[in-house]
Amino acid sequence: MKKHYFHLLVFCVAGLFSATSFASVPLNAFASKISLDGHFEHFVDKKSELSFSAIAQPDFIKTHFLPLHSTRSLGYNTNAHWFRAVLNPAPDAPKRWVLVIGSAELENVDVWLGDDVRGFQYYALGYHRSYEGRPLGTRLFSIPMDVFVGTQIYLRVSTTNALNVHANLWQVNAFTTHETRDNFYRGGYFGILLIVVVFYFIFGLRAADSVLLAYAGYITAQLLFHLGTNGYLPVLLGGNSAWATDALPRIGWLGGAACIALMWDKLLELKNTLPRLHIFYLWNIGFSLSFLPFALMPFLVGEWLLYFVKLENALNIFIFFISMVLLWRYWRRDKRAELLVYFVAFAIPALATAVNASLNQGWLAWNAVTAEFYQVATLVHVLVMSYGLALRLRQMQVDKQAAEQEVVLAAQRAEEQRRFVAMLSHEFGNPLAAIDRAAQMIQIKAGDLSSQEQQRLQQIRHNASTLSGFVSNFLMTEALDHNAISPARQRCAIDNLFAQSVQQLDQEAQQRLRFTTTPLDATFLLDARLIQAALINLINNALRYSPPDSAVSVTATQRTAGLSMAVTDCGTGLSAAELDSLGKPYFRATSAQGKAGSGLGYYFSRRIVEAHGGTLKARLSERGGLVVELFLPSPVRD
Repeated sequence: MKKHYFHLLVFCVAGLFSATSFASVPLNAFASKISLDGHFEHFVDKKSELSFSAIAQPDFIKTHFLPLHSTRSLGYNTNAHWFRAVLNPAPDAPKRWVLVIGSAELENVDVWLGDDVRGFQYYALGYHRSYEGRPLGTRLFSIPMDVFVGTQIYLRVSTTNALNVHANLWQVNAFTTHETRDNFYRGGYFGILLIVVVFYFIFGLRAADSVLLAYAGYITAQLLFHLGTNGYLPVLLGGNSAWATDALPRIGWLGGAACIALMWDKLLELKNTLPRLHIFYLWNIGFSLSFLPFALMPFLVGEWLLYFVKLENALNIFIFFISMVLLWRYWRRDKRAELLVYFVAFAIPALATAVNASLNQGWLAWNAVTAEFYQVATLVHVLVMSYGLALRLRQMQVDKQAAEQEVVLAAQRAEEQRRFVAMLSHEFGNPLAAIDRAAQMIQIKAGDLSSQEQQRLQQIRHNASTLSGFVSNFLMTEALDHNAISPARQRCAIDNLFAQSVQQLDQEAQQRLRFTTTPLDATFLLDARLIQAALINLINNALRYSPPDSAVSVTATQRTAGLSMAVTDCGTGLSAAELDSLGKPYFRATSAQGKAGSGLGYYFSRRIVEAHGGTLKARLSERGGLVVELFLPSPVRD
């Protein structure tokens, strides 16, 4: 029996000691701010069913509330958490105080202030509650209150965010001063972020640099996120802003993840260096943006979405890790200063994220350093990153100047080359014409020449003609490439064009040609001289690479959209690789070995056709030869 009474006495003394040490908060006139951390008693309502009247019963308090020793976060859970403290003001302590509850991310905070004699005043606060219901228009949950001996504070908190429940009592004048100073410093912080966003958007647009634009989007997302976590979105939006204050930070998180992945992709040039990783980055960007409907319409959110959100977080961490590894490797290889700056800049928020996660999980104590570490780290990151991007802008300017100088030098070299070629062509043209005329006169006047000598004269004239044609094609191609010649369009009958083309070929070539025109009187607007030159080049190529006894067909068909022409030979054709290279200047296929030619004929013809707004394509025929198809738009019908 005595033993029973002894245990009862110990229990009562312990309960009294607990109430005095933790629930009772001494107030005096000398302290402008008194922290309630370490003075709260705590109870978890796992079913979230108990009312305040049930909680506030003395017997319930004694049996269920436990002292909360730590200032650490209680982690993440959706239970209803009750906190209780009793105020014990000194006789000289002021009567009027301001209760400030943090953090700003607590979604539902119910507050009861008073005692059993005077009754309790109820306040419904929280991030998801209307801003208009706050007693004071501050970013945190602030309540003015009169304090008497035995005044009690009850808090009921339920949130999906971290349970960082901290409270302070401020003297009124000290609270006003603190709010002014705090808003000034935080306003400067957000002002810097806003300036950075505007700066990089403007410079990104002017420089057409996707890296700068993506980083501006990332800082915009950070701005929205920090406005939300600091409690400024309800202040800025006011009124019924519950939807916006909830949606904007989520939009910021999703947009930030997409923008930073895009920035990494462009900064590391993954499309050129690591194409598969580039595709993975683009896929993750799309995956992040797919969550936007859920951020805009919270009623769509279900428990199943949590698994996809965790997957997205894991992917973002993986992308960050891979990007940092690549940054380090590129810096080790190239020793570019901006790469090292980028690495250091993003290592800072990575450390801050680890600290913030540890703080929210309750692994680190809540204090002035840990509470503001993430925000300060973000500011340092922006400043360091600004230096790295300034180096990038300077390098882009240097590259631009170098490119402009190269363009000028290339233009100068091209102009010098054209002058030289023109001079050389003139010097070649006159002697070649003289050689051809001399050989022709010899053939006319020396009729008694042997067949061998006649053959040699004919070879001289052929070689002179080939060389002269080469020079003419070269000059014409140069003129087309530099827009020195534009087609002089006139009505031209296709059958007349074919007839004039045939006259420029030798007798043997004329006998091998097969012309077909549909209809016979087809008429088009074109430069007959240029089109004829292009057609002759294509015909000569077809004759040159076909067996000597084979025919070459040339067809022209009037269509609704324009003129379609085709030159078909019976040669050996071209391989797929050769077809891809066909049309490049000086390209000659393997079948052209040992045969005269410059490699400019097809290219010359294509440039003429393109100058008319048409197309020139080559394909293999069913018989194995080559089909060159020429198309000119805009027919003219009489």
